[in-house]
Amino acid sequence: LERGVYPVPFAVAYDCIVPVVHPENPAKDLTMAQLKAIYMGEIKNWKEVGGPDLRINLYGRENSSGTYAFFKEVVLGGADYAPHCQTLPGTAAVVNAVAQDAAGIGYGGTAYAKGIRECAVRRHAGEPAVLPSAEAVKDGSYPLSRHLFFYLRKSPQGDAKKFVDWVLSPQGQSLVTEVGYFPV
Repeated sequence: LERGVYPVPFAVAYDCIVPVVHPENPAKDLTMAQLKAIYMGEIKNWKEVGGPDLRINLYGRENSSGTYAFFKEVVLGGADYAPHCQTLPGTAAVVNAVAQDAAGIGYGGTAYAKGIRECAVRRHAGEPAVLPSAEAVKDGSYPLSRHLFFYLRKSPQGDAKKFVDWVLSPQGQSLVTEVGYFPV
């Protein structure tokens, strides 16, 4: 908005933010309310949500991250994270920490979910638990999805338009899927 420039957004993919746990953690799913209580430090032990009798170790992103801001807004309702949440510089670091910590929980984009187990999410207790998928994004059943955008200074023309058109083409959208995101 500086200097009279109003960026033009183009949604090019969907990302799903997914809670991740150690592969041996038996907790299969969490409600949005449980996720909030965990990350605010109100639920402190895995046994309270179907896991082992271990103190929950929280891992999250640094506060300059869009993923941090999205999780804080959508899951925590704008409230602060628990003071003992360990902030790490990227989703890969969060996933690595959880992969080595049987009591850990983290979150990040599905494209990074390697060596850990994704935990399904329920909007409310008694509703179906949903894992991220193209279908769950399209039908709105997965509660932690968001668009990924390109922002341009103006409506694209020339080579910029060709590039945006390619990204939105079946070939470009197949690449979106290949790297772990979901097509628009």
